[in-house]
Amino acid sequence: MNFYILINQITTLFLSMNLLTTLTFDSEIASYLYGGPTQDVFFQVTNNRRTLAIKPSQKERLSNLLIITKGRKYYFDLKYDAANPHQFIEVKDGIINHAMKELITTHDYQILEGARSILFINKRDGPVTVNERRVEKTEHFSKGVPIILEGSRILN
Repeated sequence: MNFYILINQITTLFLSMNLLTTLTFDSEIASYLYGGPTQDVFFQVTNNRRTLAIKPSQKERLSNLLIITKGRKYYFDLKYDAANPHQFIEVKDGIINHAMKELITTHDYQILEGARSILFINKRDGPVTVNERRVEKTEHFSKGVPIILEGSRILN
């Protein structure tokens, strides 16, 4: 699965205690910082320093993760989800696309997909919270990452 991550966006990463999750980058991992106690999550850098393997040791208290590669910084919010965890993620740099096609349409929102980003269109009368960001009408998000609308995972 590919995550095309836009600069300065926080990406939710769902983990399970039963599966190893890997994040593979185009450039070498220079360092990573976990916001919680180190015993809560197993981390190992592999594959010529391009892949970070992650596995939680408990379901509660997962925190945030900053990964610094030779080219960029990536921010992740780690969450537990035994039913739908992420496994093998290829992390790519996202860019805001203007050529897009319809991916999902509901009464409340529409999601359009480009090659390296998505566009969330809010159809409600007031603002909504998407991936912890307030969306009045439209907002671009990273492609391939989970889209969480008002606390509910609606995509990926």
